[in-house]
Amino acid sequence: MTTYEEFIQQNEERDGVRFTWNVWPSSRLEATRLVVPIGCLYQPIKERPDLPPIQYDPVLCTRNTCRAILNLMCQVDYRAKLWVCNFCFQRNPFPPQYAAITEQHQPAELIPSFSTIEYTIMRAQSMPPIFLLVVDTCLDDEELGALKDSLQMSLSLLPQTALVGLITFGKMVQVHELGCEGCSKSYVFRGTKDLTARQVQDMLGIGKVAVPQTQQRGPGGAQQPTPPANRFLQPVQMCDMSLTDLLGE
Repeated sequence: MTTYEEFIQQNEERDGVRFTWNVWPSSRLEATRLVVPIGCLYQPIKERPDLPPIQYDPVLCTRNTCRAILNLMCQVDYRAKLWVCNFCFQRNPFPPQYAAITEQHQPAELIPSFSTIEYTIMRAQSMPPIFLLVVDTCLDDEELGALKDSLQMSLSLLPQTALVGLITFGKMVQVHELGCEGCSKSYVFRGTKDLTARQVQDMLGIGKVAVPQTQQRGPGGAQQPTPPANRFLQPVQMCDMSLTDLLGE
């Protein structure tokens, strides 16, 4: 018989997800007493050959401050065609295309075997995926070496069009420029000084209105948006060597 620990481990290996807690707090008071906050490590681009991608958009909670996605943990009223968000308890109507669902004819989101779902969004993608590597350098040499090897391996597995950024932190926080050729450049922040998000944006020169970029022509003459890239985010195929050098320093 499978133990609870083995059950959790099997779920983590299957879905590529690991939470800091295996049980959700049942009340606001209980949530405030958590010594470790609720967090989740999620493995992006994890392949699930047993689960085909879903060819439609996810159903979102209608509460503007929530926007959670319909999932197995939601309560469903099949007769009234309503579902209750398991995060904020908002009652939401199903969209028209879900009118025929029943307990015997369920959408993929409510089928137990679909514990993780990959959606193929029907609307055009506006930009490539962005991977921001945030690296803790306060490790011993052995652990730091293993971390560098893992990061370099992960870079080789990313889509070539993906945008990548690098932040390292120890006593100082360094936001690295990946657009520099021939030298390494970074913005350094003291770990003991508190800064607002606005101050960090101003120092880095980000968050400002960007100049419209030229658009590339795709097949059939259709215009395609040029992937956004700046000093801190670069396509992995263009900055692979500079990232490798930075990780080796």
